[in-house]
Amino acid sequence: MKKSILILLIICLAPLANAAEWVPLAQDLFLDKSSVQYIPQHRAYKAWVKEVAKGEIVLLYNEYNLNECVWRNLDTVHLDMKNTVKKRAVNNAVGLNWINVVPDTNSFFEYAAIKKQVHVPIEQIQDDF
Repeated sequence: MKKSILILLIICLAPLANAAEWVPLAQDLFLDKSSVQYIPQHRAYKAWVKEVAKGEIVLLYNEYNLNECVWRNLDTVHLDMKNTVKKRAVNNAVGLNWINVVPDTNSFFEYAAIKKQVHVPIEQIQDDF
């Protein structure tokens, strides 16, 4: 009986462990704080970003190099307003190009939010190189 209750509890709580924590960055732009993760091989951070457009939601899985002030897109998912996947594009090419973060654009707001999220002074990141 105890084993059944434990299994049921684990099944019920498992979806909560992967729940997104969307925080607003700009109008119709959100960062999933719970998805931010450090990737040592690239000395960069990956995270999911959500852009809400007219009649569509676009989820972007991006990678940000805080030292170089560059980013790149790894995965894009287009959803309708009911969260049904309409289209998906995974950028799995080897050696994806890094793109400069442009001031006052979505990539700038994303970059700044991740930098704030990880609480690492840029000087400390530069010392790692």
